[in-house]
Amino acid sequence: MLCPNDNIEMRPVIVMSHYDHPIYLEQCEKCGGIWFDQSELYSARQGEAEKIEALSADLLRNPSIIENDILSCPRDKSVLQRFSDRYFPRDVILARCPSCHGIWLNRGMFSKYQRYRRDLQQRKEHPVTDRQMDERIRQLIAAHQSGQSTETLKRLGKFLSTPVDGDTYQISPSAVNAVSIVLNSVIAILRSL
Repeated sequence: MLCPNDNIEMRPVIVMSHYDHPIYLEQCEKCGGIWFDQSELYSARQGEAEKIEALSADLLRNPSIIENDILSCPRDKSVLQRFSDRYFPRDVILARCPSCHGIWLNRGMFSKYQRYRRDLQQRKEHPVTDRQMDERIRQLIAAHQSGQSTETLKRLGKFLSTPVDGDTYQISPSAVNAVSIVLNSVIAILRSL
């Protein structure tokens, strides 16, 4: 396969997938760009970029600019299109084939993409918030079981009206069960009035 940027033969490189299966990629020795067939970029295990972008450590760790305005797919020669998506890191520049859905990443972009994915995963972890919510639910259940129905309803209303960011907050299965118990209790109390 020929490099879309330099039009020279690329060499095969291997990275591992999330499930320990090898993924065979092609990399240009001159510009350091990497060709990913459909979905290979998303299947690569975290940390694999450092293995193949260390081909020439000083040269390949720094991103370079794609020199050609028109890049051709090394598989089917279709014109590659710049890819942009609001869920994809803005500073990672890639070109995508509209036919085979392969992806061309310029030198250093694979490492940037993997760092972005790692940082995004770390931001999604909210163990302190989960524990605080679990504790608040336990307090509501305990208040209900002690017979303080009016106080429980007041606290439940306050709890349910507290905004929660649904994209970054994940409820544990025990919290879901506790919320179901509380809601069923509230329904039973309201029906008895």
